[in-house]
Amino acid sequence: MQDLFDYAQKSGIELKNVGRCQFCHSNVSKGVFECEGNLNHLTQILDFNNPIYYETRFLSVDAMALQHCELHGPWNNHIHLTRLYLIFEKNIKWDYAKTPLLSNIINAYKKDKTEFLTPPRFGERGQLTTLDLLNASTPEECINIVKSWATEVYHSFSEHQTLISSLANSFLNRYG
Repeated sequence: MQDLFDYAQKSGIELKNVGRCQFCHSNVSKGVFECEGNLNHLTQILDFNNPIYYETRFLSVDAMALQHCELHGPWNNHIHLTRLYLIFEKNIKWDYAKTPLLSNIINAYKKDKTEFLTPPRFGERGQLTTLDLLNASTPEECINIVKSWATEVYHSFSEHQTLISSLANSFLNRYG
């Protein structure tokens, strides 16, 4: 997996390390680098090796990836958004074994496709950002903030609901 620096460079994106985040418009002082760093706050409170926190981990990964979607390949949006749909709309208890199966569905879908999910404009991918994660001091607060953050980001991509629900149904039909 390439890191955000490699991908940004290959995509001609200049990452700003001063001021607001250029992607989510969070009121941070070190740009997207501070957003990335704020994610570490979760690991100070939650043990992501504990299965009771798996969902929170997946929600935080998906929210971060979609809110800053220019920092990874465009097909990743399909995976992150479909996983949020499966968690929020179909009440799927996500675990690590399911992600490669979802990748299989996305890979099969994209074989003859060239379009990508057009993200909402910068700063319009949910009001909550990684900065809000810093308000959490207990596991319960972390879980609630992450779920709210992921929900906002998920809803900001609502124009893709039809496609995402179709991909989710393909996943459910194949893997139950």
